[in-house]
Amino acid sequence: MIYYYWIAIAAALCWAIASLISADVTRNLGGLAFNRLRLFFVSIMLISYTFFIDTWSTINADYLNVILISGIIGIFIGDTLLFVALQKIGPRRNNILFSLAAPFTVIINIIFLKEIASFISILGCFIVFFGVVIAIAYGDRKNINHRWETIEGSLKIGIFLAICAALCQAIGVVMMKPILNLGADPIASAAIRTASSCVLLSFTFLLNFEIFKAKRSLNIKIVLQSILSGFLGMALGMSLLLIALQKADAGIVATLSSTSPIMILFLLWIFTKKIPNIAAWIGTIVAIFGTGLIFVY
Repeated sequence: MIYYYWIAIAAALCWAIASLISADVTRNLGGLAFNRLRLFFVSIMLISYTFFIDTWSTINADYLNVILISGIIGIFIGDTLLFVALQKIGPRRNNILFSLAAPFTVIINIIFLKEIASFISILGCFIVFFGVVIAIAYGDRKNINHRWETIEGSLKIGIFLAICAALCQAIGVVMMKPILNLGADPIASAAIRTASSCVLLSFTFLLNFEIFKAKRSLNIKIVLQSILSGFLGMALGMSLLLIALQKADAGIVATLSSTSPIMILFLLWIFTKKIPNIAAWIGTIVAIFGTGLIFVY
């Protein structure tokens, strides 16, 4: 059992590394242009893997509308907002704000699926929010000049976009829950959600607005970084999570896999040679503790 918990931690590490890679590309290319490119490669990976494991048959035609709408909200809108926010506020702030997806999921479950949340889960929601406030309001001033900590544009807009991304992610996940419970394969579902979002994003090529344009021309380095980010973040990271969920306690696995913000703090420490300040550590750990309460209880 411990082996699968280590796999969950490995998934968190994959997401942390992917986030740091994405941070550099989004600032070179632009958040929306990067998501457009990334989704193209991730769609190819997921579709190919679904053919390999041959699970298309688990997707009933009645599921398609829900899967497509979930993809539009969670990936087309949610991922785009996430990477635009990443471009603006950097990977540490972006990841800690994205942890709000956990309490958002609890709240949406209560409102729309009529699920009764325990007192501990509700307490966990407040703890996550409190941890996020600490990490953002008092977080890292030591490395403020490092490219991963600089703010591009408005901090408030970046925070707002990251919160909206977390909300979209939660809505998308809640929408998928009944479909997955009925037997739809998660990888096949993810392939459809990703591919449909990629098609929709491709139409932004036709819109003559600055936000939809790449900040620079593509080169081999940007393409390889996009492929690596997509592979680590969705193909490998998600596969490791599913392996862990299949064999170990779901609550503990979900909690361990949510530790990517702590992984990012360690990676920042390694690459910047400066330890993040105490508020960044406290806020991040508090938020992850709150996430643990939500999932475990």
